[in-house]
Amino acid sequence: MQVAASWSNFSPSKGAAFSIHLALSLLIFSSLVFMMVLYWFPGELFFIDGGWQGLKLVAMVDLVLGPALTLLLYKPGKPKLVLDMSLIAVIQIAALGYGFYTTYQQRTVALVYAERGFNTVSAQDNLEANAQLRQLDIDPQPIPAVTLLNVPLLLTPAPAPGKYAEHLNEIFNGYPGPQRRSDQYVSLDSNHDSMQKDALDIATLNDMGAADVVTAALKRKSLNLDDVELYKFKARYADGVAVFDPDNKRILDFVPIEKEDKPDESPVVAENEES
Repeated sequence: MQVAASWSNFSPSKGAAFSIHLALSLLIFSSLVFMMVLYWFPGELFFIDGGWQGLKLVAMVDLVLGPALTLLLYKPGKPKLVLDMSLIAVIQIAALGYGFYTTYQQRTVALVYAERGFNTVSAQDNLEANAQLRQLDIDPQPIPAVTLLNVPLLLTPAPAPGKYAEHLNEIFNGYPGPQRRSDQYVSLDSNHDSMQKDALDIATLNDMGAADVVTAALKRKSLNLDDVELYKFKARYADGVAVFDPDNKRILDFVPIEKEDKPDESPVVAENEES
């Protein structure tokens, strides 16, 4: 009763109610953007590993659905107005909760060097792979936490000489792929030497049709080819060449490479064919 009385005393116009709802929605939305850009999908990962797609999903709910319902249903003095506004709030909160949770589960938790390139690993990927390992009586190990604008760089060692057949047998018998084998992860920082044999040279870039776009990317960032190492990368929404700083052990840039000869194929199909 007190809520209804308070609402009746404060009865903004439809435009004002819409503006208030939109402002509150923008405040909530900005907090999500902050988390996504700084922690969940930092840097270029926002565009190549699902951040942009998640943001569009939440934006539709937070900035369109809720305020639009207020604009449609709100009318000063309308009977049961408090009930209508409460239902809108419940619908928006439930949809936002789902959007936040889905985006959080898809956040990038690691960049793993395996199978001659960098691979993004999402929280959901890691959760599912760890469950597989436990079913096989293997203890997964925790991934270092993501810090501000910094996703952990890890490495799965290549099979030892004479162990490649065993490695393939594991993959065909329910083991997670090398990029998701948390039980095998080691620090990339202290194992950098083992990956240098896979660095891409100009001849390989030419074969990939990537020499020009990589050279242009290096020029934009004022980087010299002799000062960096180039490796393949695979993310959820792009694959291409990662520009790696061997001195500081960090990725400086991701250069997506478009597959001009197979424009109609999805990234997943193209990825599987390359593997």
